[in-house]
Amino acid sequence: MGLASLLLATIMVSQAAPQQASAISGSEFDPGNIISDAEFYNGNAMTEAEIQSFLNSKSGILKTLRQTVSTRDREVSQTTGNLICEEIKGGSNLLASTMIYRAQVACGISAKVILVTLQKEQGLITNSSPTYHNINFALGYGCPDTPAGCSGSYEGFGYQVFTGTRQFKAYKAANFAKQPGTHTIAYFPNNSSCGSKSVKVTNYATAALYNYTPYVPNSAALANLGGLGDDCSSYGNRNFWYYYYSWFGNPTDIKPTAAVDRIGGANRYETSSLLVNESYPDTGVDKVYIATGAQFPDALSASSAAAVSDAPLLLVSTNSVTSTIKNELVRLAPKEIIVLGGSSIVSDSVFATLQTLSPSVSRVYGSNRYETSRLIAAATFPAGSTTTAFIATGSTFPDALSAGPAAAAAGGPMILVKGSADTLDAPTLELLASLGVTNVSIAGGTGAVSAGIQSQLGSLFGAGNVARYGGADRYATSAAINESGFEAADTVYFATGKNFPDALSGAAAAGAQGAPLYVVGTSCVPKAALQAVIDLGATKVVVLGGTGVLTSDVARYKNCS
Repeated sequence: MGLASLLLATIMVSQAAPQQASAISGSEFDPGNIISDAEFYNGNAMTEAEIQSFLNSKSGILKTLRQTVSTRDREVSQTTGNLICEEIKGGSNLLASTMIYRAQVACGISAKVILVTLQKEQGLITNSSPTYHNINFALGYGCPDTPAGCSGSYEGFGYQVFTGTRQFKAYKAANFAKQPGTHTIAYFPNNSSCGSKSVKVTNYATAALYNYTPYVPNSAALANLGGLGDDCSSYGNRNFWYYYYSWFGNPTDIKPTAAVDRIGGANRYETSSLLVNESYPDTGVDKVYIATGAQFPDALSASSAAAVSDAPLLLVSTNSVTSTIKNELVRLAPKEIIVLGGSSIVSDSVFATLQTLSPSVSRVYGSNRYETSRLIAAATFPAGSTTTAFIATGSTFPDALSAGPAAAAAGGPMILVKGSADTLDAPTLELLASLGVTNVSIAGGTGAVSAGIQSQLGSLFGAGNVARYGGADRYATSAAINESGFEAADTVYFATGKNFPDALSGAAAAGAQGAPLYVVGTSCVPKAALQAVIDLGATKVVVLGGTGVLTSDVARYKNCS
């Protein structure tokens, strides 16, 4: 399976370069993530007609090739009990496209993977005059990197497609050889002087490729994608990645199948009302929180409190209540309205308007955002009622956006702190003690919440009871927070990481539904968030804001590079 891959490099020099090749750089190749699991294990990637159309668009023999192939029986791993492949039905005089399609569906391996492997092993997608050997050892199955070469026991195009595809699935299903983890992988076969590379293999698909072709391309191979590197270059996995990227797009792209629901209005207040209308369809709610849409601290402090109270959070301006918000309050008919912030934040005239919409209207506010945050937590969580709390910096919004729903999922508050300080202030420590907190989760890296605060909390609660969830940027931090807080979710929320208004009500709604909120780019989604949609089993993604906030590319799951 590796030797043919090496020989193909010579073939590639004389062939036309793949389409889009000029847009692809070897610097993009990640040896630990050559292709995503979502792309690799996709038994519905292409229809039979699409496969035939693809072959027709190329110059290779496979557009017209027909062979007879025997049926391959359904197979379950004797080691793990996992299904490897359903029956792959054979037949007489079958088109190549038919055989590829049947293997895809039976084994759950993308036809794109099969097509690319046919190219990188024997060049069959673009070779119009292949040899007998090229055709009948099409996937390089049974062709080890030894002088003996290919075994006649594995001869036949159909047999190669059925058995090679089965092998790709068996690597995962049967827990075969290399699995995700760190491995030492050689640059070149049977030549220890060429050295090796320690590779952290991040998924099953990439592990499968290394099981099939156990070499990693060196820098010389990656510097010349269309041809040869040096005497220690191998090309199999490079060629797989290169052809896949050229023909089908970036192979590490992650494409969830969850339906997308966009909730966005003409402004932040309309978005808030639309979100609450969808999230809380029943009237006669017990409680509604009101916060300003001009600033983020009060609304973010209330996100976990509103979530655990199953209470909507609506936005107002300092001096007015929009008609959409007023109409939503009339529909909800809350027994109680809690206004977050003093009269300089939410004016007395707005307060008076709210009094006409509920029999009980009160304020919660302190001298600053941190005191307000503490008062919200104390009012929502009775003394001794919770063992877990999240803390996040009050100076910026992204970390707190994701921390609110995660805190709600843990049944605790999300408390804003002055993250730049060396230690937490006495009132915050007193609050944690009164609530009964024994575990503290810190949202953000040390640039957001200082190492001194973490050290202080470790001394008070024990280092093992203080966890920090941070990343290289706000998006990685969001992913880390949510990974810690959610094992499954029907719904996932996306909000822009660049601004806060559309996400303020969303953080509360997400928390109430037991759903995570990920901050994402304005025109793309970080891969960690997309993988989470799949891993959590989500069937719906809610995009918060109009296309001016999160473009249609976000709704199409465009991967951030």
